[in-house]
Amino acid sequence: MKTIITGMMFFLAEKFKHMGKIRMKIKSFCFPCYRFICRVLWKRGYLFIYHVELPVTQKCSLKCEKCSFLMPYFENPVDYEVEALLGYMDKLFACIDAIQIFRILGGEPFLYKDLEPVINRALACSKVKTVDIVTNGTILPDKKLLSAMKNPKLTVQISDYGKYSRNKAALKELCDRAGVKCVIRSAKEKIWFDAGGLENRGRNVNEMREQMKRCGNICRSFHNGRLYFCPRASFGTKLGIPDYESDFVDFNKRYTRDELRNKIYELNQKKYLIACNYCDEGTDKYVPIPVAHQLDDKENVFKAQ
Repeated sequence: MKTIITGMMFFLAEKFKHMGKIRMKIKSFCFPCYRFICRVLWKRGYLFIYHVELPVTQKCSLKCEKCSFLMPYFENPVDYEVEALLGYMDKLFACIDAIQIFRILGGEPFLYKDLEPVINRALACSKVKTVDIVTNGTILPDKKLLSAMKNPKLTVQISDYGKYSRNKAALKELCDRAGVKCVIRSAKEKIWFDAGGLENRGRNVNEMREQMKRCGNICRSFHNGRLYFCPRASFGTKLGIPDYESDFVDFNKRYTRDELRNKIYELNQKKYLIACNYCDEGTDKYVPIPVAHQLDDKENVFKAQ
């Protein structure tokens, strides 16, 4: 029964991906249903997370002004240490009962020299139903990495940034020849939005609660050993958003498995975050934007801590 319920969620969510602007309204509408399903499963001893994103590097081959992960604004981007990443993944996989989508990204993940063991670890976990690698279509993987990605659970997702995704056709052809599932998500299919700057919006608790309801984010960001509610809450803390312990689960601490499970569930059921005060998602200001406008160095307005 659990598999049927979570499978239906995945089927519907995949359909919504192709609905452009209306996708945001559908996501907001379905958010309470997702939370309710998670509560029902939790009461039956089953901890389910629909979508977890693991950034492996802050380095990127592009500098998109409105990057949802804020990568162009890191002055000294770094790769995350692979043994630490694998350790965090093991802890997470030991705690949960199922993750529908485990997404590996950056920055640009194909710039990360230790990507293969991360992919292998994710694919080896039976609790992970699907693995995505999200790329901007600029870097081509080598034969060894292509071989590691040849698995029915894994999909290479190319975000099509037009002329900037200069190797998207070559990457798609390379994956097709190697038997690696690969899709190109164009601007017609996927709409990019502007979450605004990192200034304090001055919202009260009720306003932040309402914003989260409209936002409907079901994507958890597993960044540097901390599981955050969303990517904005995760990377924004490096650029000025206050970093409150109530807004993440810290896998660097010595919690028992049951303690971690409870904290993950509580994070999944949060009514609002401090980061909601520094974001426009779910508001009228959250509007579609042109794809991948590139920054000049002089345009960098945030500074990473």
